[in-house]
Amino acid sequence: MAEAKEVAEMQQDLRKECGDRKRRKAPNYFPGDRVFVTTHHLSNAAKGRTTKFMPKRDGPYIILTQKSPTSYVIANPDNPNEPVGTYHVSALKVFKQDESATPVHPLRKRGRPRKTYTSSSSPRRSGRRQNQRGSL
Repeated sequence: MAEAKEVAEMQQDLRKECGDRKRRKAPNYFPGDRVFVTTHHLSNAAKGRTTKFMPKRDGPYIILTQKSPTSYVIANPDNPNEPVGTYHVSALKVFKQDESATPVHPLRKRGRPRKTYTSSSSPRRSGRRQNQRGSL
Protein backbone atom coordinates (compact mmCIF):
# COMPACT_ATOMS: atom_id res chain seq x y z
CA MET A 1 0.00 0.00 0.00
CA ALA A 2 2.80 2.42 0.87
CA GLU A 3 4.51 1.57 -2.42
CA ALA A 4 1.38 2.48 -4.41
CA LYS A 5 1.13 5.86 -2.65
CA GLU A 6 4.79 6.52 -3.38
CA VAL A 7 4.36 5.74 -7.08
CA ALA A 8 1.24 7.94 -7.27
CA GLU A 9 3.10 10.85 -5.63
CA MET A 10 6.05 10.46 -8.00
CA GLN A 11 3.72 10.50 -11.02
CA GLN A 12 1.93 13.53 -9.61
CA ASP A 13 5.24 15.38 -9.16
CA LEU A 14 6.27 14.46 -12.71
CA ARG A 15 2.98 15.75 -14.16
CA LYS A 16 3.33 19.00 -12.20
CA GLU A 17 6.91 19.45 -13.38
CA CYS A 18 5.88 18.91 -17.02
CA GLY A 19 2.96 21.32 -16.66
CA ASP A 20 5.04 24.04 -15.02
CA ARG A 21 7.85 23.93 -17.60
CA LYS A 22 6.39 26.59 -19.89
CA ARG A 23 4.31 28.32 -17.27
CA ARG A 24 4.99 32.00 -16.72
CA LYS A 25 6.35 32.88 -13.29
CA ALA A 26 4.15 34.99 -11.03
CA PRO A 27 5.44 38.57 -10.82
CA ASN A 28 6.85 39.75 -7.51
CA TYR A 29 5.51 43.04 -6.23
CA PHE A 30 7.02 45.05 -3.42
CA PRO A 31 5.36 47.48 -0.98
CA GLY A 32 4.96 50.83 -2.70
CA ASP A 33 4.65 49.39 -6.24
CA ARG A 34 1.78 50.75 -8.31
CA VAL A 35 -0.59 48.28 -9.99
CA PHE A 36 -3.84 48.13 -11.94
CA VAL A 37 -6.63 45.85 -10.68
CA THR A 38 -8.75 43.86 -13.14
CA THR A 39 -12.43 44.74 -12.80
CA HIS A 40 -15.45 42.54 -13.49
CA HIS A 41 -18.32 44.70 -14.73
CA LEU A 42 -21.83 43.57 -15.57
CA SER A 43 -23.89 44.93 -18.44
CA ASN A 44 -26.96 46.92 -17.49
CA ALA A 45 -29.40 47.65 -20.32
CA ALA A 46 -31.57 49.87 -18.12
CA LYS A 47 -28.64 52.22 -17.50
CA GLY A 48 -27.30 51.82 -21.05
CA ARG A 49 -24.04 50.21 -19.99
CA THR A 50 -22.19 47.51 -21.89
CA THR A 51 -19.19 45.63 -20.53
CA LYS A 52 -17.60 45.83 -23.96
CA PHE A 53 -17.06 49.56 -23.54
CA MET A 54 -16.19 49.61 -19.83
CA PRO A 55 -12.56 49.77 -18.68
CA LYS A 56 -10.96 46.38 -18.01
CA ARG A 57 -8.71 47.63 -15.23
CA ASP A 58 -8.96 50.21 -12.49
CA GLY A 59 -6.15 52.08 -10.80
CA PRO A 60 -3.38 52.72 -10.17
CA TYR A 61 -3.33 51.35 -6.63
CA ILE A 62 -0.41 50.92 -4.22
CA ILE A 63 0.78 47.56 -2.85
CA LEU A 64 0.79 47.61 0.96
CA THR A 65 1.86 44.09 1.95
CA GLN A 66 2.16 40.57 0.64
CA LYS A 67 -0.27 38.19 2.38
CA SER A 68 0.84 34.98 0.66
CA PRO A 69 3.12 34.13 -2.27
CA THR A 70 0.26 34.93 -4.66
CA SER A 71 -1.91 37.55 -2.90
CA TYR A 72 -1.32 41.20 -2.06
CA VAL A 73 -3.10 43.86 -0.02
CA ILE A 74 -3.61 47.09 -1.97
CA ALA A 75 -4.59 50.64 -1.06
CA ASN A 76 -5.82 53.73 -2.85
CA PRO A 77 -3.02 56.29 -3.49
CA ASP A 78 -5.24 59.06 -2.05
CA ASN A 79 -5.51 57.19 1.27
CA PRO A 80 -2.49 54.83 1.46
CA ASN A 81 -3.05 53.80 5.10
CA GLU A 82 -6.48 52.26 4.52
CA PRO A 83 -6.42 48.92 2.61
CA VAL A 84 -8.93 48.46 -0.20
CA GLY A 85 -8.71 44.67 -0.30
CA THR A 86 -6.64 41.57 -0.97
CA TYR A 87 -6.13 40.54 -4.59
CA HIS A 88 -4.55 37.56 -6.33
CA VAL A 89 -1.56 38.10 -8.64
CA SER A 90 -3.68 37.17 -11.67
CA ALA A 91 -5.91 40.22 -11.02
CA LEU A 92 -2.96 42.67 -10.80
CA LYS A 93 -1.00 44.28 -13.61
CA VAL A 94 2.07 46.50 -13.28
CA PHE A 95 1.46 50.23 -13.72
CA LYS A 96 4.12 51.48 -16.13
CA GLN A 97 4.54 55.23 -16.10
CA ASP A 98 6.62 56.44 -19.02
CA GLU A 99 8.66 59.62 -18.87
CA SER A 100 7.67 60.49 -22.42
CA ALA A 101 4.02 60.46 -23.37
CA THR A 102 4.82 60.34 -27.09
CA PRO A 103 3.96 57.17 -28.98
CA VAL A 104 6.73 54.77 -29.91
CA HIS A 105 5.71 54.67 -33.58
CA PRO A 106 3.96 57.78 -34.90
CA LEU A 107 0.75 57.10 -36.79
CA ARG A 108 1.05 57.19 -40.55
CA LYS A 109 -1.65 57.73 -43.11
CA ARG A 110 -1.90 54.74 -45.38
CA GLY A 111 -2.94 54.56 -48.99
CA ARG A 112 -2.80 56.97 -51.87
CA PRO A 113 -2.24 60.66 -51.08
CA ARG A 114 -5.14 63.04 -51.78
CA LYS A 115 -5.18 65.10 -54.94
CA THR A 116 -4.15 68.70 -54.55
CA TYR A 117 -5.91 71.34 -56.62
CA THR A 118 -4.66 74.75 -57.54
CA SER A 119 -6.91 77.81 -57.26
CA SER A 120 -7.62 77.90 -61.03
CA SER A 121 -8.70 74.26 -61.33
CA SER A 122 -11.47 72.68 -59.30
CA PRO A 123 -12.37 69.06 -58.75
CA ARG A 124 -15.74 69.52 -60.47
CA ARG A 125 -16.39 70.54 -64.02
CA SER A 126 -17.95 73.97 -64.14
CA GLY A 127 -21.63 74.14 -65.06
CA ARG A 128 -22.23 70.38 -65.19
CA ARG A 129 -24.10 68.38 -62.59
CA GLN A 130 -22.55 65.21 -61.20
CA ASN A 131 -23.62 62.34 -59.03
CA GLN A 132 -21.34 60.23 -56.84
CA ARG A 133 -20.19 58.14 -59.83
CA GLY A 134 -19.39 61.02 -62.11
CA SER A 135 -21.44 62.93 -64.63
CA LEU A 136 -25.22 62.57 -64.98
